[in-house]
Amino acid sequence: MIEFRSMTFGYGKRPLFEGLELELDPGSIYGLLGLNGAGKTSLLKIAAGALRPTGGGVTVFGANPGDRDAARLADTVFVAEDPWLPPLKPKTWLDRYAVFRPAFDRARFAELIRELALDEDKLLTKYSYGQRKKFALAAAIASGARVLLLDEPTNGLDIPSKAQFRRLLASAAREDRVIIVSTHQVRDLENLIDPVVVVHGGKVLFTLDSGALNERLAAARLPSLEGHRVVYAERDAVGWTALLAAGEPGPGNQAPDLELVFNAAIAAPDRLAAALRGDPLPEYRPEEHALAKEARE
Repeated sequence: MIEFRSMTFGYGKRPLFEGLELELDPGSIYGLLGLNGAGKTSLLKIAAGALRPTGGGVTVFGANPGDRDAARLADTVFVAEDPWLPPLKPKTWLDRYAVFRPAFDRARFAELIRELALDEDKLLTKYSYGQRKKFALAAAIASGARVLLLDEPTNGLDIPSKAQFRRLLASAAREDRVIIVSTHQVRDLENLIDPVVVVHGGKVLFTLDSGALNERLAAARLPSLEGHRVVYAERDAVGWTALLAAGEPGPGNQAPDLELVFNAAIAAPDRLAAALRGDPLPEYRPEEHALAKEARE
């Protein structure tokens, strides 16, 4: 379990988080969503012990990650968006670094290296960006750590590799493991991350699980918004892509698109919160939320 309690953090005099409250339980693959600069990477680094909060506290399985004791470091893996790797071949890397993780599964690591088609006779520094990410993912899954913190893991991966990543990460889920994936590529991971945590303005706006979303929301393509209980909508060349409150009739309604839900969380948080509670919605005014969207971009 990872707990942030009244956590405050910032760079210099600029606060990034103030009084942040968040609890993440084992057994789930959490999606961490937010705009550029919302603090997603900083949050992962705080959980890893690489950064320390300026107020409040954070515990990971009951311990303070900022203490950086050997057992805690061995039990946590942080994979950066652009992972650094030393000028070693995979076998030499394994012999030099796996010793620091007592639960490292060498057989699983070898299996992953083969499955990801990584060249074992090549220096890691000669790997492409996507290959470095695949290697770092293989090392994280095989590490045996109970905390996996992945920052934008699908950036730089081609379409087949993204499908492979989803499959491997799903196989890494365990009842005693917390996995957090920070991403802008929501549609790459939509069927994998659950729940999702939306951070904005120094706090957690929403923690949303698929059950609540499917029960309370729907998505539809509409030629007009008139007469519909719209939570949020985006216009395109032929009409609207709309997020609707539960119970909205229509044969074309679909499960809510996670990217649309995220945009609603930023542009129309009060409407989204009301829809999730099942409250009535006031008339939707696209121009109000279009301005909010422009402001966030």
